[in-house]
Amino acid sequence: RKILRQFKVLVEVLPLDDKIIELSLDSDFKDFEDAIQYYSAIEHGVRIIITRNQKDFKLSSIPALSAKEYIGMRG
Repeated sequence: RKILRQFKVLVEVLPLDDKIIELSLDSDFKDFEDAIQYYSAIEHGVRIIITRNQKDFKLSSIPALSAKEYIGMRG
């Protein structure tokens, strides 16, 4: 929990609503949780998804980066 609390300072937790659930259920994503992440990002104007499994976001209109790639991009 301590690590999660420290991490929470660095990120914004987005709300989840029925629209995002419906979009996720109707999507072509193989993994429901990935669909929730994707549609949450779309609905809230997020420009980058940071993930360990980039392969699951091949159809994403938002770039999906590893944490290492994101940190390298930030300089």
